[in-house]
Amino acid sequence: MTKTKKIALILAVVLVIGALFAACQSYKWGPVGTTDGNADVVNNGSLAVQQGKYLYYVNGMDSTSNISKPEDNYFGKASVKGSIMKSEIAEDGTLSNTAVVVPKMFYTGYTGGGIYIFGDWIYYVTPTTKTDNSGVVQVSYLEYYRTKTDGTETQQITMVEGSTVEYVFTDDALLYYTSNTLYKVGYTADKVDKDATVIAESVTDVLFNHASTYKKGQASIEDYVYYTQSYDSDSLLSGNKVYATDGGEPVLLADSKTYGTDGADASKDKQYSFTLVKAANESDGVVVYYSKSSTVNGTSETAGTFAIKFSGEKPAFDTTKEVKVSIDALTSVTHIGLSNGVLVATAATSYVYKMNEDGTQTKETLTFSGTPTVVKADVEESGVTLYYVISNKLMKRVITDEVSVEINMSGAEINTTWLAPTFVGDRLFYIDNTYSYTFMVNMSDFVFEPNNVVLLEGKFASGYVSSDKTEDGTIPKFITDTDKETYITNNPVKEEE
Repeated sequence: MTKTKKIALILAVVLVIGALFAACQSYKWGPVGTTDGNADVVNNGSLAVQQGKYLYYVNGMDSTSNISKPEDNYFGKASVKGSIMKSEIAEDGTLSNTAVVVPKMFYTGYTGGGIYIFGDWIYYVTPTTKTDNSGVVQVSYLEYYRTKTDGTETQQITMVEGSTVEYVFTDDALLYYTSNTLYKVGYTADKVDKDATVIAESVTDVLFNHASTYKKGQASIEDYVYYTQSYDSDSLLSGNKVYATDGGEPVLLADSKTYGTDGADASKDKQYSFTLVKAANESDGVVVYYSKSSTVNGTSETAGTFAIKFSGEKPAFDTTKEVKVSIDALTSVTHIGLSNGVLVATAATSYVYKMNEDGTQTKETLTFSGTPTVVKADVEESGVTLYYVISNKLMKRVITDEVSVEINMSGAEINTTWLAPTFVGDRLFYIDNTYSYTFMVNMSDFVFEPNNVVLLEGKFASGYVSSDKTEDGTIPKFITDTDKETYITNNPVKEEE
């Protein structure tokens, strides 16, 4: 047994022993309203997910440091901050009949994470309540769960060490990546597989993606995960192999023969090493960005950054459909439509890269008022509309062939360090930077006219109740007592003159 396996076994035993000293938690809850498991799902894998006329969302960002004993995250006893809420969506987009549907902290350090809805189940991640033999809660271990959309049944899927583990839920499996291994835990509408199975080992790079819209029973090419593997150390081949999987049998996309070589005896300059960069969904498929390099006479040479669009039932690599987007090896890109080039918005001075027909590169400068965090890019024939956050403020800019201006849209304080702000229809949901709860703004409230500018002001998504202790006579309903005191202090009743 290797040293690593011994350590893992010891940790597992310690957790089991510690769990023996912890009381059992009850998962009895609900029913919370009615449900519509057959309705389409919008915005899966994010902070706020819509299914039919219901919205499910995380009620803010709580810290695992607040879990000092198992009961602090027991189902039904956890803080309302970080629990998952359920609201009805009216025709005008307002939320009502709000209640806690998963009374347990949602948490992941993976910024690409979020909650998912498939059929009658909500899928989420939460810190474990298990302890070591000293009674210390092992919050660095995360448990993956599903709960019925009315809260009445809960099942654990698995437990994994590491708060930043990358993962994705599909309608029939959890896929996650840790220790250079890609795993799968399958499930049906009724039961969950007992153990995780290995999809691929010795993985060197992984790129998770998922469909944001789900129609019950319909698979999507957007749900494929992409990963790379190196050749064995005794192989004469250079470069690596690229695969895709949706939890089923991996699909080989590219290897040493993809560009016309025939293995170890071929020219090494066509045996590429791929580095996965970004996946972006379009209405008819998914665009995958990657850089390539090759080793020639012992020196690594960059071939540039490329993109390829996959459509149909599963990905299939066709070199004739490969599009070069830059002569440089880009590490972060924003998809703005391949005909528009590719945006690299990582600093106040950012760039749009475009390739010319003669193989040269055009690098157009975009100057922002700070470092932008892109929330959304709407690609239209007239140009690309960017929504992004700078210094906690929501901004808007239209990228065309002409010089465009940056527009400040909000007075809201938007946090971008955790789950990304996300649009559900005309409403933007985000973690507020002041209270760390989920807020929302109605984009149609923004006015930008000569001598008339109305900025967006965020409100607690989970709603308010009456209070005689605040300036406007209301107070957020689903917040902790400590946060209520802070809110009252920040919004005091005005003294009578």
